[in-house]
Amino acid sequence: MLQLCCVLALAGLPAYADDEDLPVFKLYHPENPPWGSREGENGFIVEIVETAFKRAGIPFDAVYAPWKREQTMVQKHPNGFMAPLTRVEHREKLYTWVAPVNISFLQLVTRSNALSRAPFEELKGMQVAARMESPAEFMLKDLGFQSITIVEDEEAAARMILADRVLLWMQRGLPGHWAYDRAGGKISDLKVIRFWRTPMQYLAASPGTDPKVIDKLRVELDAMRTSGEMDRIKQSYFSFPLHCDILFACTATSAEGDAKPFGQNPDEGTE
Repeated sequence: MLQLCCVLALAGLPAYADDEDLPVFKLYHPENPPWGSREGENGFIVEIVETAFKRAGIPFDAVYAPWKREQTMVQKHPNGFMAPLTRVEHREKLYTWVAPVNISFLQLVTRSNALSRAPFEELKGMQVAARMESPAEFMLKDLGFQSITIVEDEEAAARMILADRVLLWMQRGLPGHWAYDRAGGKISDLKVIRFWRTPMQYLAASPGTDPKVIDKLRVELDAMRTSGEMDRIKQSYFSFPLHCDILFACTATSAEGDAKPFGQNPDEGTE
């Protein structure tokens, strides 16, 4: 059963154009700190998206549920939103894409010094953990990895690599590091084998969502992004400075993003 939380009162929200009656939209949040968490009822993606909804005057109920179920609910049912969802080609027609809300990348990591230096082709037959229905899973399949262990979230993958149940982990930067730390690992023990830049992560909506609602949210999110507010919210969740490549203000990546390799040097980025 879906768990509803953080239901926001409508009183005090700005009136929608022509005082139209709007449905209460379902806003599906990530259970993937530091993006968002039911436990803390917060995260930088949650704060960014909820701020845009409030400013646009769009009523919503916040929902935390398993990631795959959230995707199904937004694809198959009206009046749903979710973030952050990576905008990749096979998803293009499944959602209405509102606006970018995050920049991130993937990294293949290991705890083994030997594997961190091994030829990349030799790794493709080894067991590797990845979050289900995510760019981590898609990337591994595209690369030809043969033994992918699909997990519900990054914390499950962190526990597996700590227990040596898998020796490789395709993780999503900051959430992966966050999960590894929570599982009792030392982030410095993770050796980065390779980085990949991924397309922008978006707020996505159910197909057929009212274009006026989409437009109002897009205006608010675009303003937050170009003014630097998104970057300030994201940075506020960390005690260390985030690398320039995962901040909107100092990246040269277009709003649509790309999927080219990010680079091989683990010092190139934090996420």
